[in-house]
Amino acid sequence: IIVRNSVIVGAVLLLLAFVFGSILAPLLESLNVDEEFTTLLGDVLIVLLPVVLYVTIGISARAFRDPRSNSAPLLMLAGVTLAWLVVSGVQTLNTDGSAATVPSLQFTLAQTDDGVRVEALEPGGTAETAGVQVGDVITAIRRDPVDLAALEAGIAQSEDDTPLRLRIQRDGEELQLTVRTVMVAAPDQGIDVLGIVSAWLGVALLGALGLYVPGGWIPYMALSLGLLPLLLGYAWLLIATFSYRTEGLLPLGPDGSFGGLTLDNWSFLTDQMVVGGQTLTIWSITLNSFFIAVSMTLVSLVLCSMGAYALSRMEFRGRRMFLAMTLILHGFPAVTLLIPIYLVLIGLGALPLIGQYIGFNSLGGIALVMVAFELPFGIWLMKGFFDNISWDIERSALIDGATRWRTFWEIILPQIRPGLLALGIFAFIGGWNAYLIPATYTIGPSMANLPVYIRQLTGEVNPAGWNLVAAVGLFQMVPILVFFIFGQEYLLNIYAGGTKGNS
Repeated sequence: IIVRNSVIVGAVLLLLAFVFGSILAPLLESLNVDEEFTTLLGDVLIVLLPVVLYVTIGISARAFRDPRSNSAPLLMLAGVTLAWLVVSGVQTLNTDGSAATVPSLQFTLAQTDDGVRVEALEPGGTAETAGVQVGDVITAIRRDPVDLAALEAGIAQSEDDTPLRLRIQRDGEELQLTVRTVMVAAPDQGIDVLGIVSAWLGVALLGALGLYVPGGWIPYMALSLGLLPLLLGYAWLLIATFSYRTEGLLPLGPDGSFGGLTLDNWSFLTDQMVVGGQTLTIWSITLNSFFIAVSMTLVSLVLCSMGAYALSRMEFRGRRMFLAMTLILHGFPAVTLLIPIYLVLIGLGALPLIGQYIGFNSLGGIALVMVAFELPFGIWLMKGFFDNISWDIERSALIDGATRWRTFWEIILPQIRPGLLALGIFAFIGGWNAYLIPATYTIGPSMANLPVYIRQLTGEVNPAGWNLVAAVGLFQMVPILVFFIFGQEYLLNIYAGGTKGNS
């Protein structure tokens, strides 16, 4: 059982890593797609493979647990030890272990008062080829002063054939030489007994985790580990909003001392800002976001509920075609329609009386475009809820003399209230966080919403104050957090109706 489960888990992870790293990544590169996530995902799977393998061995050893013997722990230790030896051997063969190569400039250095002195050169090495001589004193990489530790760290962090521009003092003259790193065999450090014992203890701990930790806890522990980078990001966001600056998760003062907490980043709540020659407040920008989100929510609820009711309850020519086209429109990327939408908004702006409210560079026009993109999703979602309501209820109301409108308004809508709330929350969040459409179809800061304003804070004209950006970002998140805290029950109802629709 232990061997079978280990082989299956290892094979699955290796297959996924091969698909991402050796198939998808070269395919996307051949299509001139500039992305690194596929390769990163393959590397992450390779890194996680030993960890998952050790835990799997521990879980598999549970089948041999017996209060009268210690067979399960012994099998677990034997299994993880064997797997550890195999993994270490494979890493060594692939130059990821003790036989790894390291970047080098192929010279010997020593720290002096004047800088880093070159003590010796490898004949024919990359440093000698670049013109470095024994006795040269290295003072900087480009314009960054370095000592011996910083220079060695810079070399160690480089990749193969990375050019390093060294500033060198030679006979009272300053020279600049570009030396390219080469990969050489890592120096033999001997047998690190402490490292081997520590690694084995870590492996045994992972196996014990799988053997003794209750099975129901393991998915939550894995989920917590996977969410750790996200949680750290939110922790940094919270700390940065109350700090002058940060180093990692540590708040620092203007002089670099620890504990520089301040409320200055939140002064935007009361201060006026001059943006593009116009005096604005954060509340006027927030009002723009609120108008877009509320307009999008109300219009989407009305149109989606009526459209979904007609598609669910009524038979008419072209119904199936309309359903298919609605689904196709939902799959259209917004960026492919930017130019046609721009031409439509310009045309709407030319209308008398209402053109200035629904055309280009107007909040009404932005809300109109956002509603258009929300309709396909909302109609399909609401249709699923209508499909789940029994015809008998509606038929009884019609037999009793109720009109179709009264049946829809007083009988049907109250029964899909969870779906309406879920759609309303999704529509509001979509309008509140909208960036692409407002940034494309508005000119000037007076029409900016919060996401566009945050982008203006990181513009190219003025240096970005990331602590201020973090504070405004946290301010924008407040309504979203409120919706998720109090509306998560209704958001889950999307799966109750949205996945059960039929045509």
